[in-house]
Amino acid sequence: MNKVSFIGGGNMAAAIIGGLIASGAQPADIEVVEINADARGQLAARFGVETHTDLAQARLQGLIVLAVKPQSLPEVAASLSTRLSTQLVISIAAGVRVADLGRWLGGHEQIVRAMPNTPALVQAGIAGLFAPDSVAQAARSQAETVLRAVGGVVWVDNETELDAVTAVSGSGPAYVFYCIESLEAAAAAQGLSAATARQL
Repeated sequence: MNKVSFIGGGNMAAAIIGGLIASGAQPADIEVVEINADARGQLAARFGVETHTDLAQARLQGLIVLAVKPQSLPEVAASLSTRLSTQLVISIAAGVRVADLGRWLGGHEQIVRAMPNTPALVQAGIAGLFAPDSVAQAARSQAETVLRAVGGVVWVDNETELDAVTAVSGSGPAYVFYCIESLEAAAAAQGLSAATARQL
């Protein structure tokens, strides 16, 4: 596994980091840039990875995972653009097109867009992936390795298909969770203990 730099250390980034380490990646090969001090501390304590407060401190020696909120991406990408060479950049920011990200990154072409879903937080998710023709098979395989750390992957041929992926795999599990919670509540209403209702 190559070195991986995460820009953003929220829940999804933490899930991917945990999955990578569980799959054999070394904590020393992973770094995280995260502005929130509590999140940095939790990532360092939980996984033993190196954390930074600022992008300027990051080594960026391998592939890069952009795991910041979509509204932060233009500014982050602009800061990152002067430090890129041929690294693969994987974006998990919802709704941000490859063309826009490439422009913000100063014309960078090695970009894979990934849409993991909520079950990825417990390594049981699935992610839709899209890459333009400029991304070689070796880089696509790297992206698969990263996202398979939290579940399965499916590639789409057209970036617009990621909207359907998001609608089905992103929102779908929430409906299932809601049904399960409703069944649990109904069981408790019939007199079962909360623990028994949850187990059922």
